[in-house]
Amino acid sequence: MAMAYSVNLIKPPQVDQTYRLIEAVGYGVDVAGWRELCATTFARKYITPYSEEIITVENSRGYIAGVCLMRTTHHVLYGRLLDVPVFIIISAGDTPGVCDALLEYLTTAACDKQCGFIRVASPDPANWPGPPGGPRRQDRGILIPVQ
Repeated sequence: MAMAYSVNLIKPPQVDQTYRLIEAVGYGVDVAGWRELCATTFARKYITPYSEEIITVENSRGYIAGVCLMRTTHHVLYGRLLDVPVFIIISAGDTPGVCDALLEYLTTAACDKQCGFIRVASPDPANWPGPPGGPRRQDRGILIPVQ
């Protein structure tokens, strides 16, 4: 069953709905912390290359089918890459379609930001991004080359 998905930056009405996905996966962030992270992204007037962005995948009925966090970073070996520490897909009938829609968005974003790779973290709650400038695990996840 083919469905159309809307993939874009998170919108204020989606905050609590996306938190349910974050909570279900077991990331150690409470609803207040999630709302604060979202509020920070909404307060930003301009998206800078190194700011963290929250991306949602919404199906045609308005339900959130996926969410990810992405941020441009620099890796010693791979250079500039799009780091995706949180990548969650939930779908009862079209997991590949939701995943493809989100990966297509990430690939376009990586090209726009001149990144050679996308690094998608393994689904481990320990991969939840820390504060900006704080330590991050550099060895987790898979690398997807961007062409």
